[in-house]
Parts: sequence; C-alpha cells; structure tokens
Amino acid sequence: MAKKSFYEIGPSEGYLREGSYLEVRRQINYRGDRADFKPFLNVPIKDLEKQLKESQAEEKKVFEEMKKAVTAWDEHGAQTLLLQKAIEYLRTPEVTHTGNEWKRHKDGSWEISNLVYKMTFHINKDVDEWKLTWELSYMAPGLSQGYWSYTRSPRERIEYEGSKKYKTMEGAQRYIQSKFDQYAPCFESLSPPIPAEAKELFCVNGQLLQGYSLARPVPKRERVTLEDLLDCLEDGDMAGSSEVQPVSDEPTSPAKEKTPAGPPLPVQVQAQPAAPKPPPAKAACPAARKKPLHKKRLAMAR
Repeated sequence: MAKKSFYEIGPSEGYLREGSYLEVRRQINYRGDRADFKPFLNVPIKDLEKQLKESQAEEKKVFEEMKKAVTAWDEHGAQTLLLQKAIEYLRTPEVTHTGNEWKRHKDGSWEISNLVYKMTFHINKDVDEWKLTWELSYMAPGLSQGYWSYTRSPRERIEYEGSKKYKTMEGAQRYIQSKFDQYAPCFESLSPPIPAEAKELFCVNGQLLQGYSLARPVPKRERVTLEDLLDCLEDGDMAGSSEVQPVSDEPTSPAKEKTPAGPPLPVQVQAQPAAPKPPPAKAACPAARKKPLHKKRLAMAR
C-alpha cells in the first residue's frame, strides 16, 4: 500500500471562458498526521532556513513562467472577444417592415413602417362609441431579447395614446389622419436619419448597424445682445441719411405656395355585423408653407 503524502492538492485546477476569463489556481493543504520530521532532526536550523529560501526561489521561478503564459493568453483572448462581437453584429437580422406602405394585420390594426420608424393604429367599435389606439415607435433592431422595457434608456416608444373615444367614426379618422400628417416626414425614405438620442437602439456591441445613418446635429446659434450690435457700428453709421429713398405704393405679391395634396389615410375597423361601411377619411388640410422640402406620403383609403 502506497504511503500517503503529508499534503494534498486542492480540487481547483483552473477555469477558462474563451474571450472573457482565465483563472489558474493551485492550493496545497497540509496533513500533519502524515508528516515526517525525522530527516530534519539532526540538521542545523540555519541549514534548514537556507533550504527554505532555495525552495521559495524555485517557486518564484515557476510563478514567473506562469505569468508569461497568462500574458500570452491576453492577445488570443482579445482576438476571440473581437470575433465573437463581430459575428453577433453581422448576425443581427434586418427588421421586418412594410416599406412605408400601410398594411393591415389580422387583428384589424394598421401599420406603416421602415427601418427606423413604425406607426400603428387600431379603431374598433364599442357599443355606441369608436375607440382609437395608436403608437409611434422606433424599430430598434439593436435591442437585446429579454431586456425589460421599463429600465431601458433610450426608450423604444416615441408617442402613444390608448382608447381615445369618439362619437363618430369620422372623428377618429380625422384625428389619426392629423397624427400621420404630423409624422409623415418619418416615412419618406426606407432608412431616415436616426436622432442622436436614439443611437443606442440601432447599435450592436457599440457599432451602428449597416444601412443606418445619424442625423446631423443642429448647430446652436449664439445669442446676440444689443451691446454686440452697437460694437459693430462705426461713427458714421449713427448719423441720419439726408437722402430719402422713394417707397413704392405697389404691394409686393407673395410667391405662390404649393400645398401638398394626396389621397386620404386608410382607416378600417373590425368587421361589425350591424355597423355600416365607414366613409373614407378625409386628409387634414395642412398649413401652407414656403418652399416645401418634401411631399407628404399619404396612403390610399380602403
């Protein structure tokens, strides 16, 4: 039967999580009932202390070699980490959207969406009232699954209203048409620029996903005071002019303004046996503006 040693090696031999964590640990446990001091009984203490220092020096050599090996892992572990994050980035699927067209779901709700924004609404009849629920939100492809929405920042939802009540179908139609008119610029391209505050919703592992771009920041105008204007004037600028310029009595005719026009927003409700077919919603007449930058995109009525 083999003689039992005076020490035992602890069970932990190390742990590796590729690209994340490395641990190497060894522990010696002393078993005094198995130790044998007989070889040291006739050896001077000074000699034993010398042997102790030599043994400790050998330990340190082994430890330094281990540190070199661990340092060699740093580069490989970092490369593993980068590849893992890049693969997660490239595997992020593109969000499913309607291509800026109104689509109806099986539950009767309507949706219009692109790579960045999504607007949905639902109108249903409840006894003698019409109830409208609508929402505007970001598509947010960079959100991780299972992440609680109430702790998320920035938030996915932009605006939401639920169970707005109307006496007539036309009232609900006019309201949702006005909200779509308000946010129509969000649905003029498949990938509109992302506001800076919503960037994280479209990033995976810190990188903006392909196919997206950030909106340019609006430069802040410096406040100009009266003192600043007076400092720019020269001595002769304050003197009154002796010549009076003639003023024409003819009024200046303003340039003709173009008002975006288009078919009304589609609004349909859940099928009701006793409810008549609702008339098409009429588009709200938007306020005229000079030099329109875009043409509103409105969908066809069903």
